[in-house]
Amino acid sequence: MQDKVRDKTFDSYSTNNYKVRPFDNLSIKLNSFEQSTTGEFNSSGALGSRPGGVDNALLYLSGYMVNQAGNIRLPLIGDIKVVDLTVDEIKDLIDLKLEEYLKFPSVSVKLTNFRVSVLGEVNRPGMQYIYEGKVTLLQALSQAGDLTDFGNRKNIKLIRETKEKTISTYIDITKPDLISSEYYFLMPNDVLYIEPLKAKASNVNTRVVGVALSVISVVITTVNLIVTINNK
Repeated sequence: MQDKVRDKTFDSYSTNNYKVRPFDNLSIKLNSFEQSTTGEFNSSGALGSRPGGVDNALLYLSGYMVNQAGNIRLPLIGDIKVVDLTVDEIKDLIDLKLEEYLKFPSVSVKLTNFRVSVLGEVNRPGMQYIYEGKVTLLQALSQAGDLTDFGNRKNIKLIRETKEKTISTYIDITKPDLISSEYYFLMPNDVLYIEPLKAKASNVNTRVVGVALSVISVVITTVNLIVTINNK
């Protein structure tokens, strides 16, 4: 009798659960009927872009930096404490503060410094900027061009900095229960390192030995040729 496959649904982690920290950068855009105030408010917090994509430097410079005390300074409102709040909580807080000055204000808040690094045995290693608000481990690997032939899919190292400590763990992406892992959805500043398989070391060693043998063979042939010429 064929076993029944049971579908499972897991609560997804998203960056909406990420607590803002000092030196994070936020894009905050105000929508309101009072256009003059909206323009002033958005002048320093609007998204920066250029033809062909987002300009990460402009995006960073035009955002609101969370200072060491955990505050950002906004037009009309002034300093507001945002550290240890999610982007949704920050949005609600700013909406509430703006009601003292504007009619029907509505703001959107995004974390602009959400980036992850993918290193090691992938085809396109490097840093990835995330604009969709969340990214899974598999999506990050896909963006990096997937693992090389020598990438170890059963031993991917993830390094994550939390408020209290730095976590280092290993993940097997071949396991079906990967999507239920707390590490399936990545967090800002996560680092993935894909270790090489032992087969790569063996392959490298084999090539080194092959090159060495070729060099020795050439040397021996040359020596034999010289000896033969001298004996004539």
